[in-house]
Amino acid sequence: MNSSDQIANSVEATEPRTRRVFRPRLGWALLALAFAALTIHLGNWQGSKADYKIAQQSQLDAASGAPPMAMFDGPQTPATAVEQRYRPILAQGRYPSKRPFFLDNRIQDGKAGYAVLQVLAAERDGMVRHVLIDRGWIAAGGNHATLPNIETPNEIVSVVGRINLATSRNPGTQDNDGKSYRLNYLNLDELSKQIGVPLAPFVLEQTSGGGFVGAIRAAPSLNFEKNRAYQVQWYAFAALAAVLFVVMSFRKVSVS
Repeated sequence: MNSSDQIANSVEATEPRTRRVFRPRLGWALLALAFAALTIHLGNWQGSKADYKIAQQSQLDAASGAPPMAMFDGPQTPATAVEQRYRPILAQGRYPSKRPFFLDNRIQDGKAGYAVLQVLAAERDGMVRHVLIDRGWIAAGGNHATLPNIETPNEIVSVVGRINLATSRNPGTQDNDGKSYRLNYLNLDELSKQIGVPLAPFVLEQTSGGGFVGAIRAAPSLNFEKNRAYQVQWYAFAALAAVLFVVMSFRKVSVS
């Protein structure tokens, strides 16, 4: 053995040997656990949104083939309105007020506008039932302070549509002032008090008949694929956090 080999062996003998061992730090473990829990929660939330949209589309498809039910046979409680959602319904009556309500911030084809809402009084055998009709969508004018001018039929009309629920309030919208015909959100109980008559516990979403202003309503399952994509994305972030935690928890330690 020459002198250079002896020197190399001597250096190797004096240098400490190391190996990687799994030594996680508590702080990193808690951070990774919190991040994974958050992203899994967000993934579950997006998944539940997709499942809800698919379920609503299935309910719509199943209800669409049923014969139209009469107005007085329609839902009597909010619970039955949920059960009978999307069922075709036929109502005949008059519009007591010639001024509709305008539900603000309704977007269609990228354009801002209003859902036109109006109370219809249906009468049968001396009984009167008031239902809120969603007459369709209309674009907003250039001056937001001025509401559109919508004609309302004076005669008895037949309204064909489907049962739907009042749209839930968007937390970012303003409150209703209780006086004007502009609505920032829709609450049937509040509206009943404002107009002084009890309303049926559902919205009749009009598809044809007297007073219809036209609308192309989105399918309930619209964009459920996007929710699924977001779900996978959040789960991927959770998996990445777990992988990074494991990799970074391996540290070099000296061995004898």
